[in-house]
Amino acid sequence: MPKKYVVGLGDNVVDYYQNQNIKYPGGNAVNFAVFAPKELVKAYYVGSVADDQDGDLILASLKKHQVDTTFCNRIDGKTEKTIVNLVDGDRQFVSSVKGPRKLPELTEQKLAKLLTSALVVYSACHANAEKELGQIHRHGITTAFDFSEMAKYHTNEYLGRVAKNVDIAQFSLAEAQATEVTRILHLCKEQKTKLVLFTNGAKPSLLFDCQNNRKYIGNVIPISHPVDTMGAGDTFFANLVTYLLTENSCLRNLSEQTCQRALNKAAIAAAKTIKQPGSFGCGARIH
Repeated sequence: MPKKYVVGLGDNVVDYYQNQNIKYPGGNAVNFAVFAPKELVKAYYVGSVADDQDGDLILASLKKHQVDTTFCNRIDGKTEKTIVNLVDGDRQFVSSVKGPRKLPELTEQKLAKLLTSALVVYSACHANAEKELGQIHRHGITTAFDFSEMAKYHTNEYLGRVAKNVDIAQFSLAEAQATEVTRILHLCKEQKTKLVLFTNGAKPSLLFDCQNNRKYIGNVIPISHPVDTMGAGDTFFANLVTYLLTENSCLRNLSEQTCQRALNKAAIAAAKTIKQPGSFGCGARIH
């Protein structure tokens, strides 16, 4: 029986650590494909990769982590970059240089077939793929989406436009009030989102099963000396989504045992990510 697979669709970036003079590959969709547990699924990354040295770094790192890039294309331009500093294991954002944020043509026959048969297609708010996500979801394909920690992606207008095309949503709310969680959850329920995850830095995550009106609290694995927190949230979400869907691909009548086990496995995976540099290593000197 062919192995089930997941697809990370959208953005790729390179994170420039200016106080270390090292750059690391990343981006939400890239990270999702890398961190999806390979003992359970095969992973594809589908995105447009700039034809420069940073693009080469991204593709080489994906190959190293057993991610299939068959459906990527190379485009003119410069890879998107974020400039950060690492202070006591925590990344601090400095600035960014926006990239093309384009996608391959999703209607190409072989790629369309890949998406149709995927266990899940994941994307994120930084990918500029909201329109494509809607087209994918309308074909009955399960979708997962990261709404990040940025307030502009949590507005009523944005959620009303995007959440209806999302089966599993993630929000990062490190500084959010309880009323904000309630507001976002209410909007997602109105849009028929099935599962909503709130991550909160070092605090326990919250998973809401909107179909059955259930709430689950994740555990936190203490890390006394974190190396780098970059990519921890993507790790958590990729593992949670993959474990849930391999247990119950339709996401109906999820048991408490299944949800808690998925939350625990996601926490273990995220703790491992925090112990390595960059999102998933593969650093290169900045010249």
